[in-house]
Amino acid sequence: MLLLPVVAISALMTVAAQSKDRGRELVEDVCTYCHNLDRLHGKELSREEWRGLTKGMISEGAPVTDDEFSMILDYLVKNYGRRH
Repeated sequence: MLLLPVVAISALMTVAAQSKDRGRELVEDVCTYCHNLDRLHGKELSREEWRGLTKGMISEGAPVTDDEFSMILDYLVKNYGRRH
């Protein structure tokens, strides 16, 4: 039966897409508590730079879990990371 592998692949792709979208949603929801997203434009930070910056925001009270932090970090690095 070919249908089962197709369904499994489709489900995995859906989960991956939701995870990517969730990182963006978190950035849009959490980061805008204190500032607008215009601050992201033109940024090209390394993973460690983004990690430090976001950890600073969390220490100031940004309400995120460890899993959400990972999704935010992945999103920022992918979309606003260094381009070499």
